[in-house]
Amino acid sequence: MLVLAAPDTDDPRDGGFVATIPGELLYRPFVCSAGQEGACGCERSLAGMTSRKGTTLALVTDTDMTRAQYIDAHAGFLVDCWGWNRADAEHEASMLADIAADFTAGTLVTVRLQDDAHVFDELEV
Repeated sequence: MLVLAAPDTDDPRDGGFVATIPGELLYRPFVCSAGQEGACGCERSLAGMTSRKGTTLALVTDTDMTRAQYIDAHAGFLVDCWGWNRADAEHEASMLADIAADFTAGTLVTVRLQDDAHVFDELEV
């Protein structure tokens, strides 16, 4: 199954950052009011489930996990660490799985906020 994982490379774009652990699963963090104004970076980043640090770059990775295992792990993280209800957490995990499936393994992906929604694009260098 394809997932969004932390890359093992730096983001080559100006203002890009990778503070995550290579290979860790990523989630979409809460976007604060400063992020909605483009002032802090949370609007254009993902966060690691292990490190809880941010990255502006994700690597589409092919794992041995099944979709059910991924959704359970991702949703469990959101419930345990952030207090999400299980149904919303499973929906979020399913959406990220679908996003990863839109790309091929090895693709570097960026995220940005557009009209209050995250948009994922292949990194263009």
